[in-house]
Amino acid sequence: MTDISIFVDKFKSKNDQFWAASGSDELYAVINSPEGEFLINRMHQHNSCRFVRNHYTLSRETLGNLRLGGDVYSEDENGNPIYDFFWINNVYRKLVEKGIKPIVELDFLPDALTGDNGHITQEGTDEQLTNHFYPNNWKKWSALLKAFIQNLADEFGIDEIRTWYFEVWNEPDNWKIESWEMFFKLYDVFVDAVTDIDEKLRVGGPGCFRQHFMYAFLNHVVNGTNYVTGKKGSRIDFISFHIYGMSGGWLNEYPLLLPTVQRFSQELAWIKRMIDFYPQLKSTEFLLDEWGVVSNYERSVKEYPYLEIRNSEYSALFLIKLVDTILDHRYRYDFPISMLLYWGFANEDFFGKLFNGNRSLTTKYNLCKPIQTAHELLSLFGKNFVLTNLTAGNDEGVIAASDENGTQALVYFFNEFDPKRTIPSRDYTVRFIGLTDGNYKLSVHSMDDTHNNTYRLWQRLGSPEFPTKKQLQMLYEEQELSPEYEAQISVQNGVFEYSITLTSVSLKFISLRKL
Repeated sequence: MTDISIFVDKFKSKNDQFWAASGSDELYAVINSPEGEFLINRMHQHNSCRFVRNHYTLSRETLGNLRLGGDVYSEDENGNPIYDFFWINNVYRKLVEKGIKPIVELDFLPDALTGDNGHITQEGTDEQLTNHFYPNNWKKWSALLKAFIQNLADEFGIDEIRTWYFEVWNEPDNWKIESWEMFFKLYDVFVDAVTDIDEKLRVGGPGCFRQHFMYAFLNHVVNGTNYVTGKKGSRIDFISFHIYGMSGGWLNEYPLLLPTVQRFSQELAWIKRMIDFYPQLKSTEFLLDEWGVVSNYERSVKEYPYLEIRNSEYSALFLIKLVDTILDHRYRYDFPISMLLYWGFANEDFFGKLFNGNRSLTTKYNLCKPIQTAHELLSLFGKNFVLTNLTAGNDEGVIAASDENGTQALVYFFNEFDPKRTIPSRDYTVRFIGLTDGNYKLSVHSMDDTHNNTYRLWQRLGSPEFPTKKQLQMLYEEQELSPEYEAQISVQNGVFEYSITLTSVSLKFISLRKL
């Protein structure tokens, strides 16, 4: 029996819902589809997403007949610029109408500004991407950025876009090392262009995933010569970085490598140490604005059976444990991590694939995967996180919050090396200390292989490729959060105890609402 104590009156931090963020390669195509509409409406309904990020804001990108890029720029026969922001404005308007803020990546290059400066090679292919490099005309590039940002200010209002993030690029550490100085120039031109429209817009980057690149970039923004002003240093309002629990390229190698939350913790600790080397950056926001349990979002469970973890409660519990760990980093090490953005949207649903093992929040038929359900559970927390007696990073943990309406505790049991759920179940006593005496409504939600889990229900139904109407109705009911237990309780002397049992890879969300 493990004793868990929730100290209701001991404040830990404000609940800023830093995990409520999502990203997608195919956002521009998906968001205008019924599948995309379903997801953003659900996100709005459950308050499960506050920020959305995507690639290809300025470039022309296609996937077959699908338009993936903003395609905002072309030139007439005399080389004069032609701007077209109508389509991208409509995409952002859909988000803003649902209370979701864009993270605007100012990438990649339009065709007319792509030169022969170099290329990067698309991961897993021989495709050479020349538009992922620096522009052939810096003045035209700067003018495009300024025109685009001014357009956003005109369309949405300057007060609105001050609440957005403007990010220089995506994963420039794919550039060859001899070209990094050109990226630093790209960053300085970007900062100058965006802040020329309004000084209060938030600018940052680099959106990389390699620590040695981050070190070089931070050294430039602190100590380097600014390519625009000629002065020392560059403005940066937020630092962005990407981490995945495991590279998808390792899936065929044995012994099989497994993703761990500890990998995130180690990476974050090194990044924190790197930032601390520059006192000027101490209070700069840090965005983990792309993460996943496993990278290579398009790989499927049919090719790699291990990717079942992206269908099941495993990914959901990975998210919960990661949130707990980041809360610990923020509290113990004063690390201002303000975002945890899951790279996945509605791509499985959009492409008509049912539990395909892709990195997606929803799957075919507008069904929520367990990781989307986990985001919705997290949205039920109150305004303030409070202290507990457990330390993050272990197999068992707890996240707790409280405000004037009540108290919540999410207790989880998750070992990353047990995806098949073989570890025996464990018993817990959860003790809430410091409650106001009186009557409360007790509600208990579970996520395990039999509760709030569309994937496991689908398996129990025989894993039908084309579910019947009755089966679909059962799956739709499963994805709506429903408590397994409710009761009215009375609290005396400020203490309430509740006993639970957790199987491996499961959680219980206990809520006490003041009556």
